Amino acid sequence: MAPDPSFGAGWWQCVAVAPDRTPLWLAVVGSARHPAGSRVELLAAAAEHEVGDDAAGVAELDGEGRVVRLRPGPSTAITDAESWFAEIQETSGRPPATNLVAFAGPERPAGDLLDEAALAGTGVRSADQVGAVRWYPATGEVDQIYVQPAWRRRRVGSALIAVAAALSYARGWPRLWADGQRTDLGERFRNASPWRGRTADLTHVAPPMTPPPSST
Repeated sequence: MAPDPSFGAGWWQCVAVAPDRTPLWLAVVGSARHPAGSRVELLAAAAEHEVGDDAAGVAELDGEGRVVRLRPGPSTAITDAESWFAEIQETSGRPPATNLVAFAGPERPAGDLLDEAALAGTGVRSADQVGAVRWYPATGEVDQIYVQPAWRRRRVGSALIAVAAALSYARGWPRLWADGQRTDLGERFRNASPWRGRTADLTHVAPPMTPPPSST
């Protein structure tokens, strides 16, 4: 069951537009400056001032409205690393799912959002990812969040949720939320997260996503 729609106390959206009203970027913002759930459209300079340092995640758009770059905000950026992202669609799934995968390295400029074909051209491997979030765009339900063990406690999960939320809103998809099924690690992440109001209380403990070390 989805959380109550009033989940997002303090979270609102700011859309920065050019003088001709072309959208330039969308930020998910955590502050009391506007009512929770509201969407404010401003010229770019005014939008920068309105958002300040309160953006959790930002989706930058090209002239055709496509999201081309994702930026975590000051409070969600991965510690001591600049991240870039790849989007992998599971179009044959029932329901279809989207995976947003975070990488940290020199292969691409910080914030770049690649599709699966562009990702293949970078030469990085799946094992090079620092974390990923998977959700269903039709409903906004988050199915999985995973962070590589070596990258835990560096805000990778927070960065992924923040930019995934910005990506979803920029595309007109539903807000992200999660049901009550989580791993123990996921429950600890949820309880420490400012996004916890978007989740149901724990109902079922899922097995760990990281396999235990081999004993051989």
